Amino acid sequence: MRWILISFLLHTGLSDPNSNPGFRFQVTQKGINYLRDVLVPVVTDAIKTAKIPTINQRVDTPIGHITFELSSVRITNVDISHTSVKLDAPSNAVAAISNAFIALNGHWHYREDSWPHISDSGSVDISASQISINLNLVIGTTDKGEPHVTAKSCSFGIGHVDVTFHGGASWLYNLFSSSIADSLKDAIKDQVCPLVTDEVDNDLNDILNTLDLHTDIDDNCYIDYTLVQPPFVIKDALFVNGKGEIFDKTNPSECPSPKQDMPETVDSDRMVTLWITEYMLNTAGYAYQRAGFLQYNLTNADIPDKIPIKMTTTFFKYFVPILYKTYPDKDLTLWINVTKPVTFDVNKAGVSGRAEGTITWLVHVNDTLVPAFTLDAQLDLCVNLSVHLGSKSEVYLDLITVEPYVQLKSSNIGNFPVNSLETFLKFSRALIVPFVNALVKNGIPLPSFDYVSFTGFDFNLEDGYIQIHTDIKYVPGTRVSTDREHYPLFSDDFECKIKDKNDWANAVADNIIDFFSNEIN
Repeated sequence: MRWILISFLLHTGLSDPNSNPGFRFQVTQKGINYLRDVLVPVVTDAIKTAKIPTINQRVDTPIGHITFELSSVRITNVDISHTSVKLDAPSNAVAAISNAFIALNGHWHYREDSWPHISDSGSVDISASQISINLNLVIGTTDKGEPHVTAKSCSFGIGHVDVTFHGGASWLYNLFSSSIADSLKDAIKDQVCPLVTDEVDNDLNDILNTLDLHTDIDDNCYIDYTLVQPPFVIKDALFVNGKGEIFDKTNPSECPSPKQDMPETVDSDRMVTLWITEYMLNTAGYAYQRAGFLQYNLTNADIPDKIPIKMTTTFFKYFVPILYKTYPDKDLTLWINVTKPVTFDVNKAGVSGRAEGTITWLVHVNDTLVPAFTLDAQLDLCVNLSVHLGSKSEVYLDLITVEPYVQLKSSNIGNFPVNSLETFLKFSRALIVPFVNALVKNGIPLPSFDYVSFTGFDFNLEDGYIQIHTDIKYVPGTRVSTDREHYPLFSDDFECKIKDKNDWANAVADNIIDFFSNEIN
């Protein structure tokens, strides 16, 4: 798994800044430098695997012509003193190593060509210094929107090679060590670049191909992070533009909501920035509405015993007197149907939303549900977002409060004013908020990478998107870390503006939301 972190770096690449994705990932120079530092031992281990072939030469010596063999050469030490990773528009990365040192040892043997065919053998120490490697990578995508990396070119240079023979007549063979050194230079050069390019073209892309860009949220929906374009580089930063769209599993369909424009880059002291757009949130509302998830039969069984609300005509007789008069002492079921996708608005002040639908009041009569009346309902939502960061990360939508508005759509018990019922619903948001939060308890998964965790947190709320600034941490040997960090997206300027004139209902409801949340959860 020595290319895991390289796969992370290269997976987070992008291309045309004019394309508006639902999700964006930016790696800053600080993040690239961190990955570079972590990759030094990875590259060191890779170079140590190079196999130097046996070298055979015919050499003129003071004792005559001999056939000289250098075999079993292996790399014993690699010292990489300076490395750099430079990004190059439109979608290239140049990894460079300079002034590196490699130590090798092996076995030497010679045999005199003419009679009496004298032979000798011993060991050899080799040191190669002033080594440079330059690898030019092209970051792209497959026709399936998966990341793909190609090693476009590789250059390898050695400034100096010292060869020291031990054993036998080594003093003699040290006289022509420079000839052996030239052969060793060529042998090492022939091994290292093919090794590195093979790692990229095969092993690295095999790992990238296993990345799951379609992640289940729950049984109803999944999120698609397929790359919508090849990688791009702007101002020493590397980006990835992904769909960032949530789909209904049964009947996936593109969300018609408009996508937001985003600036080219963002200044941050963190290693990476995640961009969550208003469009991405709106695809959630669209997908869950299509999946039929936003429909619910509310009954007495859903209400904890300690909450003084009962789904009976007796309980509602003061809010809808005609209902009790028509059906005295009957149980009720509320058929809640969100008829339009829930929409969200992200701006510098906070995150808000709107849900529209119908509430049909069904009366239990002789084991039959009889529709009494239907309300058109609109809920204005105040939403807080929170993130769980780690090797598996999610974004959670937490409903803070709601502002309901209703009007009578149809009635089988005659017309009646809904003012009292609307006031009750405003009060009962203390029940609605924790109840809805319990239903949508699953978070939206963020792209994750094996052996890499997100840690630390800053954020910005902007018009149309949220920026999450975080750092990455390499956790070797731990494919999925259990360490988790929780952060709420909260701003001092965030406000839930309540238009409701019934201040008493708002105050009472807000004070008991926490209590009801504990009871429901």
